[in-house]
Amino acid sequence: MKRKFVRIAVYGICIILGIGIVRSVYTLSQKKWIMVERRQVLTQLTDKNQQLQQELKEATGPAFIEQAARDKLGLVKPGETVVIMDTTRNAESGTQEHPSELPSWKQWWQLFF
Repeated sequence: MKRKFVRIAVYGICIILGIGIVRSVYTLSQKKWIMVERRQVLTQLTDKNQQLQQELKEATGPAFIEQAARDKLGLVKPGETVVIMDTTRNAESGTQEHPSELPSWKQWWQLFF
């Protein structure tokens, strides 16, 4: 009877250990996929970081600063001449539509006649 109890106890312990090992292997495989996914995200973020650092280098360079000063502030270099185009409608034809709003045949007619 004592041997039977020992056998049952050994089988029970083996089953409990087997279940524990299976759970550990399953958890480990899940964590492996999480690590693979995180490495992919890390690679993407590293590439994005390098791209942003390159853009930052370009944005702090003298050519970019000069272009921004010209475009946004209207600054010019010494010796350059600023030409300002009048974008208002022609004063002599107050009822004339903007050329892009006219049909093409009317634009051609106004061009030649």
